[in-house]
Amino acid sequence: MISGRSYTLSDMSEPDRFIRTETHDEDGTERLGEVLAETCARPVFLALEGDLGSGKTRLARGLARGLGLDPNEIASPTFVIHVEHRGNDVSFSHLDAYRLKDDEELEGIGFQELLTDTDRLVAVEWASRIESALPSERIDIRLTHRGQDHRGFTIFDRRRDEPARRRLEAALEARCGGRTIPIHHDHRCPTCDRSVTDDASRPFCSPRCQLADLSHWFGGEYSISRPIELDDELMD
Repeated sequence: MISGRSYTLSDMSEPDRFIRTETHDEDGTERLGEVLAETCARPVFLALEGDLGSGKTRLARGLARGLGLDPNEIASPTFVIHVEHRGNDVSFSHLDAYRLKDDEELEGIGFQELLTDTDRLVAVEWASRIESALPSERIDIRLTHRGQDHRGFTIFDRRRDEPARRRLEAALEARCGGRTIPIHHDHRCPTCDRSVTDDASRPFCSPRCQLADLSHWFGGEYSISRPIELDDELMD
């Protein structure tokens, strides 16, 4: 059953690397979706997670274009949960899990049948709200609003097909300015000792721990064990 807990995709198991990219306008966000749809062989499941206004529906329009469907027909499916778009030998299921209360609602839209359709791309907004129902073979996409039309994307490809993962990495690097970053699961945060998976805050696990460490320096709790020498500055 879906509980009242607010999940994030970071609660789920992590792959050994991720892709990070950003877009600076709506066309760029749609282009990213287009590249995803064109590169990923079907069936493919995309789990989208991001706050309101982070670009989930705009990305879905790009997915439609990449499948040869009309992107102008794509709108947020918040109030209907599932909208299906069909083309020649392709189906696109666009779901919004924000208002789902339990697994029975997923059964009502034939969720399991969607996952077995070999010609289908499934994209779920607010996917973390149905964590227990998500397939293990999927691509997680975290979207962040960075101001105006600037959007950030972190993509975790959980598919077991290594060549398919490599093809997606190459396509996003070549066409969307993507960067593939390895995850070192044995790296520990110096503030809280948790595993560090977010490259943006290294060597800390989060901006919060980064600020906590800085406050320790300002508060005089940390000190340098010896005077700084010229060689130290040259090596920095």
